[in-house]
Amino acid sequence: MQYWKKTRNYRKHVDTDGSVRYVITVDGEEVEVTEAVYKAYSQADRRERYGYEREEGLLLSLERMDEEGVHPTFPTDRRVESAEDTVMRRLLIAEALDALSCLTPSEQRLIQAVVMEGVSEQEYAEYLGVSQVAVHLRKHGILKKIFQIMTY
Repeated sequence: MQYWKKTRNYRKHVDTDGSVRYVITVDGEEVEVTEAVYKAYSQADRRERYGYEREEGLLLSLERMDEEGVHPTFPTDRRVESAEDTVMRRLLIAEALDALSCLTPSEQRLIQAVVMEGVSEQEYAEYLGVSQVAVHLRKHGILKKIFQIMTY
């Protein structure tokens, strides 16, 4: 929860029956008010906080970010893929699929199971009746083969 929410003196209470009560604390006492009064009070509070944030330089703005050399996607956790990245990813996927088609059926099954479907090397080894190390080495060799096919 943000700090200002902890210290604000107005609250919206939703009762168990679904009814909503709007309360403002005045001199330590909770006073129930109408929704219109509550909204006006909360908007005035937001304007006051905005003024403070503006004075303290806490506001994020595109102009300020540009001046400071910060990319606009920096403050978010969401990454938007660029058109170039999308094209490159799709080309790599197509290239990898072409490389997979050059593998033997048993190599394709191993890569399909262990790499694409997330079957553990140990599980696949038990299925084949070989050791986990054998599956690991075989997987490593197949991936190396795919990489060589893709780089030529």
